Formats: sequence, C-alpha cells, structure tokens
Amino acid sequence: MKYLKLSVISSLSIIFIIFLQSCTQSSSQYLIQDPEIRQGEQTLSLMVIEADDLFQLFPDHLFGALRPMERELFDNQLLSILSLQSRSDVRGRISSDYIREQELTLQEFRVRSGSFSMIAPEIGNEIRYPNSESRFVLILDQFFFTPYQAEVGGDTYAGHENRVEQRIRIEMKYLIWDNELKNAVAWGSIERNSVFDFENQVQTYRELLSGALQQIVQVSPFRG
Repeated sequence: MKYLKLSVISSLSIIFIIFLQSCTQSSSQYLIQDPEIRQGEQTLSLMVIEADDLFQLFPDHLFGALRPMERELFDNQLLSILSLQSRSDVRGRISSDYIREQELTLQEFRVRSGSFSMIAPEIGNEIRYPNSESRFVLILDQFFFTPYQAEVGGDTYAGHENRVEQRIRIEMKYLIWDNELKNAVAWGSIERNSVFDFENQVQTYRELLSGALQQIVQVSPFRG
C-alpha cells in the first residue's frame, strides 16, 4: 500500500508539472523543456536585429521599423526595462553586425497558432560579444509600434453612443538562444496594445514595451 501511495503521488506530481508547463505556453509562444541553469548562469544579453546591419545579407527580409521616439526607447531604455522584467544579470547589448555572416540564417519557427520566420543563428554556434558574454541571448526581430483607433463602450439600445479611443499596438518576433546548448530554447510572436496617453507619450511607450518583455520572460528559462 505504501508503494501504491508513492506511485500515485509521483503520477500526480508529473501531471502537475505538465499542467504548469502548459500554463506557461501560449498559442504564439514556445519554450522547450527548461534547460538546467546552475548558480551564476542566469545571465542574459540582448541582440536587436537591425536593417542597417543586415539588409545586404537579407534584402527580402521584413525588418523592424522605429520612429524617433521609439528609437530613443530602444536605444536608451530597452536594457534597463529588460533587467527589471527578467531579474537576471543583464550583461549588455550585442550589435547584430558583429555576428559573422555564416552564423545567421533566415529560419522558420513553429508555434501552436502557426509559424513565422526570423533571422537566427545556426545550430551549433555561440553568440559571444566582448564585455557582454552570457548564458542566454534574447534576439528581437520585426518590431513595430502601430497607432490606431478603436470604438469602445456604448450601448446604442440604452442610448449610449460608442466613442473612439486612440490606441497603440506593439508587435515583435523573438527567440532566446542558449550559448551552452548552442541552440534556441524559446521563441514567439508578441502582440500587445494599450490606450495612448497623449499627455505622457513616453510613459505609454515604456509601459507597452515593458509588458511585451514581461510576456516574453514568462515563457523563458529565466522567468522570475
């Protein structure tokens, strides 16, 4: 009877672990079985795929595009936001023009909702950069901020009219590279939106980007 109880407990534990893993997944994000992370290895670097660096190698690729305010946010605040969201040791930013041509290819990544393509290292490569070496590298690709209008509220039957709300949406593709396994361990396609505050535009952008990075971290080996 004792062994039967242990067997039941073990089975329930396995089911619970599978349930937790399924909860962390989404239709647009994927995480392979968590790699073993030893103490001191929860280190992270960032690489942003830039058209200026790689257009000659991938002329048909749809690169991200940023307006001046969005560019300032990516250039000056992205690392600090990532550090807050990941609670990892964020080592720095890697320039995409530093990676050798033969190490990057256009690859397809599958999620439950379909698939997408992005620029990624070939399996077996490491992404190392002076003063920014880390176990993991978060690669961002095809990032866009899109302002739009949406009708909200209102119930015409009750005599309340709809009103138009100014909103902004962020879209991006990403993958997380493991320099120890020399392979991608997570990837996904993110889309979030927010009400656009014209009186505090910088904060609107920052909170939207922070929410997108939080969504990435939640389905990652280094989730908080």
